[in-house]
Amino acid sequence: MLDGGYELDIEGVLENVDEAEVVSIYFPMLRRTLLMDTRSDKLVRPYIGIVPMVRNSTERFESLKRLRPRLPRPDSITLIPWIRRVGALEEAGVWERVLARLEGEGGAAELERACDCLAELYTLEQQELGNAIRGRQYETIWRNPEPGSAPA
Repeated sequence: MLDGGYELDIEGVLENVDEAEVVSIYFPMLRRTLLMDTRSDKLVRPYIGIVPMVRNSTERFESLKRLRPRLPRPDSITLIPWIRRVGALEEAGVWERVLARLEGEGGAAELERACDCLAELYTLEQQELGNAIRGRQYETIWRNPEPGSAPA
């Protein structure tokens, strides 16, 4: 599947969501990551949340250690860049797989938190689009003509 000139291997994404202990779907435009950690023990439940984006896998391992200090280093972690719209997670079936994985590993609380995360991602995307339209945190490549000047 192509999106903006970038090929996206949806089957590979789905496979990673199904199998990796830690799934990190990062949204470069939003500078945020949807982090799902399926590891648990008697005191620690699986985790899903929106966290800041990191620069590399080393930083993600360090952030996991701070976020979930009781748990050992994960055996598998996958980093998935998501350059598409947030809604494409649902359209491509990725979100359904995230929910299925959480249901298998956790329970109702994790599913509720996942729904909150999706709503937060939609909100962040709308804010970012609004900023782009209004020119906040963005530079335009053209300028409006000065009042009274002839168009070029």
